[in-house]
Amino acid sequence: MPFFSIIIPAYNRADLLPETFVSIKNQTFTDWECIVVDDGSTDNTREVIARLQQEDSRIRYVYQKNAERSAARNNGIHHAQGKYLCFLDSDDAYTTNYLQEMYAFLQEKNFPEALVVSGFCNWDGKNTLVQSIPKPSENIAAWLFEYPVSPSRTCVHRAITEKYRFREDIVIVEDTVLWVSMANEYPVLYMDKPLVWYRVHDGNSVNKKNNSGVKRLDGLKKFFKDPLSDIIPKPLKRKIMSDCYFSIGQFYFYNREKISAFKYLIISIFTKPNHPQTKAKIFLILCLIPGFQKIWGEK
Repeated sequence: MPFFSIIIPAYNRADLLPETFVSIKNQTFTDWECIVVDDGSTDNTREVIARLQQEDSRIRYVYQKNAERSAARNNGIHHAQGKYLCFLDSDDAYTTNYLQEMYAFLQEKNFPEALVVSGFCNWDGKNTLVQSIPKPSENIAAWLFEYPVSPSRTCVHRAITEKYRFREDIVIVEDTVLWVSMANEYPVLYMDKPLVWYRVHDGNSVNKKNNSGVKRLDGLKKFFKDPLSDIIPKPLKRKIMSDCYFSIGQFYFYNREKISAFKYLIISIFTKPNHPQTKAKIFLILCLIPGFQKIWGEK
């Protein structure tokens, strides 16, 4: 039985998976298994994984009909055999000492039943930029919401995943909802080391070009109906909702859909009037007024 199970949901990422696997294969800590859950890919993901399995028998392949990444991760949890589970997205990567550092951290804490979160770098395939994140606050649930944690930065004791799984009716914020649910009962530990590379590219699910705010908004509305969400302060809820409306407004603004842009920018302002970005929202609204950009340019 391996110590770590690394679960990777994959949908049409055959071009990126080999690079992701290099970061796993090069780990200095070797007691791991990797489970790739192919979420109904239409590219050659199956063939790519088959080749990688020939190089390393610790890689396992699971196929499912397309059901989105929450279902894929839950399927991976079902097949996992490790004591601790790590969730690596198919377009991200680990530093070579990720598992070694994680193991040492867990050993220092006497191998707790807990959710562990690491630091990270943004990576565009060439350059890396370490992201600065405030240390967890007393209200850990609020911290998880204010500074979202991607699955690639997490490691969780398998006993916790027997009680909590990704909500399959929520997309985009399904990870944050799960971490907050876990935090309501189990410790959340922060390992302040940038050990994960988050790949920044146009295919990111949270990319504003994909109007990700719509799915995020839907997920938040569903979660905020759950009594568990009461542990999130109301001002923070309003800020997060305002951010979603702003993201949607920006999408429509840059796609020249003026009526929709105006609608969501206004909703964003009224949701959180004292938001730090309120002035920027007002400026975009003014830009929707015929002739304003010409007047502004003359200034």
